[in-house]
Amino acid sequence: MQIMKIKKVNICLFILLLCPFHLFSQIRVSGFVKDNESGEALIFASIVEKGTNNYTLSDNNGYFSLITSTPCSLEVTYVGFNPLLFEINSKKDTLVNILLSTDIIIEDVIVKATRTLLPNITSLSGKELQYLPSIGARPDLLKTLQLYPGIQTQNEGSSLLLVRGGDPGQNLYLIDNVPLIYVNHLGGFMSVFNPDIINNVDVYKAGFPAHFGGKLSSILDITQREGNTNNTKGSFSFGLTDMSLSLEGPVKEKSSYIVTGRTSFLGLFSMLASQTLPGNYYTLFYGFHDINAKYSWRPNTKNSLHINFYQGDDMLQYKVKQSELKEGEKTITRSTWGNWLLSAQYKSIITSKLRSTNTLSYTRYRLKNIQDRTSLGDAGYSDYFSEYLSSLKNASFHSNWKYDIAKPYSIEYGVLSSYLFNVPNKYHASNQSVGSSAKSLKSFQADLYIENKLKLGNCMLLNMGLRNSNYFTEGYSANNLEPRINLSCKMSPNYSLNFSYMRAYQYTHLLFTSGSISNNEVWISSDHQIQPSRVDQFATGIQSRMMDGMFDIEFNLYYKDMTNLTTYKDGYSDLMGSPNWHSKVTSNGQGISKGLELYLKKNYGKVTGFMGYSFSHATRKFDDINSGEEYLFDFDRPHCFSTNVQYALNKKWKMNLAWVYQSGIPYTPAIGRQNTIASGYDAYYNSDIYEALIYGPRNSDRLSPYHRLDISCIYSTETKRNNAAEWIFSIYNAYNRQNAYYYYYNTNNTGEMIPPDYYETYKPLSLYQISFLPIIPSISYKVYFNKESNGNKTDNTIHKLKKWFFYENE
Repeated sequence: MQIMKIKKVNICLFILLLCPFHLFSQIRVSGFVKDNESGEALIFASIVEKGTNNYTLSDNNGYFSLITSTPCSLEVTYVGFNPLLFEINSKKDTLVNILLSTDIIIEDVIVKATRTLLPNITSLSGKELQYLPSIGARPDLLKTLQLYPGIQTQNEGSSLLLVRGGDPGQNLYLIDNVPLIYVNHLGGFMSVFNPDIINNVDVYKAGFPAHFGGKLSSILDITQREGNTNNTKGSFSFGLTDMSLSLEGPVKEKSSYIVTGRTSFLGLFSMLASQTLPGNYYTLFYGFHDINAKYSWRPNTKNSLHINFYQGDDMLQYKVKQSELKEGEKTITRSTWGNWLLSAQYKSIITSKLRSTNTLSYTRYRLKNIQDRTSLGDAGYSDYFSEYLSSLKNASFHSNWKYDIAKPYSIEYGVLSSYLFNVPNKYHASNQSVGSSAKSLKSFQADLYIENKLKLGNCMLLNMGLRNSNYFTEGYSANNLEPRINLSCKMSPNYSLNFSYMRAYQYTHLLFTSGSISNNEVWISSDHQIQPSRVDQFATGIQSRMMDGMFDIEFNLYYKDMTNLTTYKDGYSDLMGSPNWHSKVTSNGQGISKGLELYLKKNYGKVTGFMGYSFSHATRKFDDINSGEEYLFDFDRPHCFSTNVQYALNKKWKMNLAWVYQSGIPYTPAIGRQNTIASGYDAYYNSDIYEALIYGPRNSDRLSPYHRLDISCIYSTETKRNNAAEWIFSIYNAYNRQNAYYYYYNTNNTGEMIPPDYYETYKPLSLYQISFLPIIPSISYKVYFNKESNGNKTDNTIHKLKKWFFYENE
């Protein structure tokens, strides 16, 4: 026995001698990277152990964890901030708070901090978003993202996103990890995201991590700002389309708030125009608003609570003028649509290796149409009232855990459970004894997931994940596995190669038709007739950083195979008035999308910017559309090129240029004409005959190419009270390109869409184009309250407002 013990001790000593000595002088350094001025988390900040290839990035909370040797030097860098170098001498695990200051430009010395390149992710900070050209001289998140390769627009002026050949309803929009269902105003003309509250946006086009699921094409992970923890600030801005107000600051020592609100001017303009327009018999009103609020409480450095609220609505109303009606009559048509969102999120660092985020949330989207009419006839007054409702509610709980097992290995796991209540079509009219409503759908979804992140040496990073999605509704259930894999290989300090594969399922489907200012988005849930959609996507790419980080280059290839897609059948554009809405929908569709993307970005210097190019091909195939034959996707654009140039003329003036070129979207051409017998009769009970067009293969031709140039100039100044302010001057479509919105056939170019019926003589048809958005000059103004400029004292206005808002006494 004694001999055996001696042998065991010798073996252990031998193993210890074989191990490198530095393994016994390693510690875990973790902490938060924040903005020194506002206390805001800095996302994707780079933390590097000097003299080594050992590094990590801060996450969406600004948190990082890095195993290092001790003693060592760590350098922290972030775009737009001065780098920070500090020493670690402790022999125990250490938690630090890192505060970075903004860039200081001294003569020709410029800080050259750049973001680390991440495969399959497009990142955009709130500051970058503020200054890109847009309609109305107001920044718009979704329109900005459309400048990047692989992300396309539906048509002229639309904010809807089409990512790598996917549909608009296949994108998951997350606000602080909570899904938002409807994301557009004005029929897609503007997005609902107020840039004043955005901290960072990450767009995943492929290789979704396992903790994301529920959509096929992209994940837009939006992190909202937390309120300033040091002092109270605010801003007020207005442009031609809307105005907004933001207010933020500390509530108590360990908590802060931020509130933003935005409302449109369009209601006033539309009413005045419709009232004064000669020959117009109705009054038109359209308006929208957004309200965002976030409360953050940090009892200590390891725990935090965040309460989020969002409410946004659009309203469109037609009202016949009283001068056109008899006394006592009325005719009103009103559409209202929008979102509610409420969430509570608790984040905790349990140990230096284990941390968690638990989120409880509720979101609701609803579309409501109302008709209210009173008319006077021979029998007296008669009233008519009808109401249509479509809605989707989602109550969910998400628990996410991250555990760093060792330096090369960590896992992320969790559960997401959601209860969905879907009303596809609820309709009632006063002249009907029973409403023609579809059955409401109640469903439950529970997803389990795990990710394994493994570093293989100093050059390879492997992320293997698995998501198990479980879906239950009346008469139908589904259990699906979603494997995910991401492999990134660093070929040299400036080159990396990546490969990814993902499978994802989607259980709610968006039925969408374009071309209306009012919302026409209807959501339906999977059941025994409509199967969940699925995607398998392969992607590979290479990233390169050149010339000391001045230039970034990315090249990507992808292939997407989508099955069980759902859309309207030909001839239908809504579910209104039909309890059997399944008869208007076709499913089991297939979609193929493939392409390549090229992206070049200049990170620093007086002239910065980027350019992107994508070549893609997307198709669809449904049994009930185009005789079951494959056809081009309605929004397929083979060639897309965009470029953005930003030039700082001096401290006061900045200039931005953005140019976009895209192939025209497909359309179905007419190949002939024929006389057709109408289903009804004329006043003499004779069959009515009219002329109809004969159409060729679906989407077999294209609109003319789309291109435009946008210009914006930003002038920074100060008010008389020494508050910082900005004027933004922009020109949309600077050279007044007449881009085709759609084509139509007629005998003249008056723009009338009436078919050429009842012509006594034959008249040839020609193809004409409708264009909507010409050159649009705009101006907007923004002033910052209580923001220090050039060392001047801050204004007291915001303090008085805070005193009134929170009922504080001196």
